[in-house]
Amino acid sequence: SVDSGNDVLSFAWVGDDDNFAILRQHADPSFPSDWDSNSTHLPYKGKRPQVELFKLAEVEVDAVELAAGASVAAATTVRLGSLNVRGGDRVIPHVLFGGPALCVGCLSVSDFNTSDDEGIAYFYSRKGAAIETHDERASVYTTIGTSIPYPDLVTWDECGQLCAISYGSRVAIYVSEESKFMLLGSIRVVGSESSGAELPLISLKFIHGVLYCSTLSSVHVIFLGNLEEYDTVCELDSYTIATNDVPLYGTNNPDLSSPVPVITALTKPHILAYHSGGLLVSTLCGLRLLPLSHPMIRIGTLLAANLTDRARKWILAIPKSEHDNLANFLSRRGFVDLAINDLNGLSLETYIDLCMRYEHTDELEHLIDTCGSDILNDICDWGRWEAFGGYSGYFAIGMYLLGKDKIGCARTLVIKATESGINELLADAMKLATFISVVDQAGGNALLQKVTHAMDFNANVQLALANIVN
Repeated sequence: SVDSGNDVLSFAWVGDDDNFAILRQHADPSFPSDWDSNSTHLPYKGKRPQVELFKLAEVEVDAVELAAGASVAAATTVRLGSLNVRGGDRVIPHVLFGGPALCVGCLSVSDFNTSDDEGIAYFYSRKGAAIETHDERASVYTTIGTSIPYPDLVTWDECGQLCAISYGSRVAIYVSEESKFMLLGSIRVVGSESSGAELPLISLKFIHGVLYCSTLSSVHVIFLGNLEEYDTVCELDSYTIATNDVPLYGTNNPDLSSPVPVITALTKPHILAYHSGGLLVSTLCGLRLLPLSHPMIRIGTLLAANLTDRARKWILAIPKSEHDNLANFLSRRGFVDLAINDLNGLSLETYIDLCMRYEHTDELEHLIDTCGSDILNDICDWGRWEAFGGYSGYFAIGMYLLGKDKIGCARTLVIKATESGINELLADAMKLATFISVVDQAGGNALLQKVTHAMDFNANVQLALANIVN
């Protein structure tokens, strides 16, 4: 071990080069010494906390000294200087969180002895030029991103890109890339499934792309969304793995998309690692191995670890009755291709929705070209009776195809509507043909004439035509 001195309040490793930070009290005559003696914020009066950076340096010992039985430490510390904390004398550093970037939580001097001060925190990292020149001095550290609220817990993934920060029962996920520090999304973790209680988190850990967390009496898993698109909100899903809370109405749940938590004795569980296909946690009563065998959790962990082929075996084994729910889960993880290509039990509405939301236009075009006549009856009434005169599903699909320059497929929709003889569809087909004529005047006019001849001019259709004109 390396002696770091007295009056140390907090410690954190910084980066992966044997650098570390210490929050230590230093005597400062200008620092007020009349703090409330009952305050838990400041252990020593008249001393200002400072953030100091150090580096572990290996001690080289020659063979002669070792042969003589010399007792020499394996490493010693090299002081890199004191960090210039943003906020200066207006803030007091209070806690350190380690990782690829150093997080310093601070409290305001003006509100130091009040319970109203929520505090702020900043992340610090070396400047780009300093990294290139291997300059490790404290003076080359600068803040990245904007300030964040004072955190309870901070943890990083194995690659040093994802950062999870907890505030009570809420977890926020950030991504650190070069000089950027961006929020991807946040989610509230419910500690008790039966009571819905919000309990503060006491442990956070990334394991192979999956975030695990725990409260005083429960363990949860958080699956992240598609991380390839940082400019969109990362969709997060949370499930309870285990809890000591016994449900009032038992644990019978036939829905495979909603995992049932394991009921077991948990007292302050802390996340450790994967072990034998389960999650190993430490508690005040010893180690616990929690199963991760539920299909939804197993699929999520395998996909996060880029074990797609193994995940597909689980996906193909899911009953067709659960394919819609599974498709939603997969699409939120960024695996829309798996949902569309592997789930043959999807409802028509879910399939078309996935194609349009995630721009799988070729699959939608193939569906209309091969099964257009068969699906018209199903999509005829989608959205038609919504309040405020919502567009029908048929018309929305046609306009989507036009927007993707699939004029031929949109023309097919109009032709198949004329062949169906459904009055509501004929009215929508006339609207769609009108828009087609804007980009293809000759073809659109021919479609309008075809729809007109197919219409049954009863009172209802005349009313529909009046709506088109108006």
